[in-house]
Amino acid sequence: MVTLEVWYNQRPDNDFSEGDPAILIRTPDELDALITQMQQDGKGKPVPPMAECSVSGDPMRGAFYLGVGQDKGFVLFMTPEPAQTTGDTTLTGEVTYDYMAHLREIPASYEVPIEQVRQAARAFLEYEVLPDCS
Repeated sequence: MVTLEVWYNQRPDNDFSEGDPAILIRTPDELDALITQMQQDGKGKPVPPMAECSVSGDPMRGAFYLGVGQDKGFVLFMTPEPAQTTGDTTLTGEVTYDYMAHLREIPASYEVPIEQVRQAARAFLEYEVLPDCS
């Protein structure tokens, strides 16, 4: 199991300046709590939130973006072998997520049901392997 550094709405109140601490995620329960918090934070907003996650102390070992909507989301792995969740491949266009008050567009085909998002992120946390994201 790895420890993840997560860049998402740090506490205390984040002013997005240098030195803001990353959120450390060490267990699947902590990861699930983060995803649930992101869902709550995005409720009623036009654009769902996104976080950046990397292996603590060594982001070159693996990093991923985590987008969390109410029912759907995505995981985009930035690893030596890039991978992403894959949903409906017939979808075209892009969907927008909010990463620290910056809009990011991702292909609509990357979105999958939120349970698949949880499973993909957990697999990386627990085993540091890229899960089957389809």
